[in-house]
Amino acid sequence: MYVRMTFFKVKPGMMDHLRNIYVNDVIPAHKSHKGIRFVHLFECMDAVDEGISVTAWDTKGDLEAYERSGDYQRILALFGEVLTGPSTLKSYEVTASSEPMILRIF
Repeated sequence: MYVRMTFFKVKPGMMDHLRNIYVNDVIPAHKSHKGIRFVHLFECMDAVDEGISVTAWDTKGDLEAYERSGDYQRILALFGEVLTGPSTLKSYEVTASSEPMILRIF
């Protein structure tokens, strides 16, 4: 399984607006992509202006197909008015888990 995490900071008072964009645009946009396991928004409990968007993918190929689709850039543009600056994207391979997972096959 592969995970993409986008770390971001929002302008003061804009987290509710960001959450609405996430629910109405981000989650539905991922449903059509092959291999998507989940799409989650994490809001920091210690710093109310920080958050992380997390998606998980069955295979590296599924993740790469999503990256080639252009959807990430399109979705990121929706948040231009609520973010304080550029977000940071990092990708990870899940190598151990308490949950059953697909072994690396690609």
